[in-house]
Amino acid sequence: MNVWVELVGVDGLPQRRQIAVVERIVDGACLDDLGLSLGEGKAIQRRLQEELVQFQTDQAGQQDRKCHDCNRLRGVHDYRSRTVHSLFGLCRVRVPRMRICACGKTARSGTGSIETLLSGRATPELERIQAELGSRLSFREAARVLGLFVSAARPHNHRTVSNRLAKVADQIEKWDVASPYRISRASESAVSVFIDGAYIRAVPGYQSRHFEIATGRVVSQGRPPRQFAAAPSVTTGKHDVVRAAMRAQGWLPGRDVTVFSDGEIGLQSIVLSATRQPVTHILDWFHLSMRLRHIEQAWEGIKHVHDLNIYLWDVAVHVPRLRHLLWSGYVREATRAVKHMLSQLDQHAWLRHTNNKLKRLYELVRNLRTYLVQNKASIVDYCRRYWSGQPISSSPAESAANSLVNARMNKKRQMRWSPIGAHRVLQVRAAVGDGRLKQAKLALAA
Repeated sequence: MNVWVELVGVDGLPQRRQIAVVERIVDGACLDDLGLSLGEGKAIQRRLQEELVQFQTDQAGQQDRKCHDCNRLRGVHDYRSRTVHSLFGLCRVRVPRMRICACGKTARSGTGSIETLLSGRATPELERIQAELGSRLSFREAARVLGLFVSAARPHNHRTVSNRLAKVADQIEKWDVASPYRISRASESAVSVFIDGAYIRAVPGYQSRHFEIATGRVVSQGRPPRQFAAAPSVTTGKHDVVRAAMRAQGWLPGRDVTVFSDGEIGLQSIVLSATRQPVTHILDWFHLSMRLRHIEQAWEGIKHVHDLNIYLWDVAVHVPRLRHLLWSGYVREATRAVKHMLSQLDQHAWLRHTNNKLKRLYELVRNLRTYLVQNKASIVDYCRRYWSGQPISSSPAESAANSLVNARMNKKRQMRWSPIGAHRVLQVRAAVGDGRLKQAKLALAA
């Protein structure tokens, strides 16, 4: 099988060139001889890419030779070699250097010129593929996988994957932060921000052993969710990343924003800095429910010991009621019940010295009272919201933290990260998860 390529330029004259020959033996052929092998396919792609790149360069050179002021052809001083890394291999092309025209004008610049065509050492598509693989896999594994299917003059290097991921991440972040408000797509529905934190190990020499990543999702009616993640101590603040995600979802200043979190003040302040206006905060029901669950389990383990129901009658009455009160949004009644429980536990403090489980119950109830006081304004009627189909937990944020942070930086991949390195990987992972990396190719080129 002879593989030929026919190239037709602007002059209309075709050029045919042979790029590959594939031979097969009929006698004794087996399944391994069926079709093209991986090596043959990579070789054909590489040759085809070389011919196409050189032909494009020749066509651009012919356009550059013509002076756009006097319409005369400029002379060619000499030829130089240029190297371009593409997805289908390394391309070395001959590029002409033009003399100055007799009219004194220099070469043109713009779309279609050689300098614009060969403006970088690697094509944007190769950089995006390397960035996506580097965000999904470790850098060495990404280089190995890329070398299996993409032809290259030398093996792919993990440092190259890391550097190009950083370049693509900076471009994505620059485009997101500088993007305008989507006024044409804006709707009157409120924007919901689900935010959570995750910790990853820091590189040696950092100010602490771990640092926190702020991650989550921005949800608006009629649009797919938008993921975001940001690390500390980087040029772009966490509130800038959140504001860019909200703008992409159609948020405008003055529009209502609902924040779902576990009650941490730092996470709420990020959204407040992003919106620069008051927001509605709703406490995550899961975190609240888990605190109640711990109290219920602690009481179930000791309520039949030494007739505690006689001494701790209020505790026995209020523990089963707490979940219903908070689920229905009765914060005052729940706070009052917790206060009565603590008062009775303090009256019988001598019991805590004889029972460690009762001491743990006391600590859990006291922590619940502090939690309720701090988040009193954020506890709502979860029952009504649940049956009306409205969100009551920050599970989208926890899902984003699991897919963005844990799957790449935690769990079985116990690597150490610098804040800027983790931030760049997270930007690319968020863009890949949302499908923005493919959609952003025109924006990145601009």
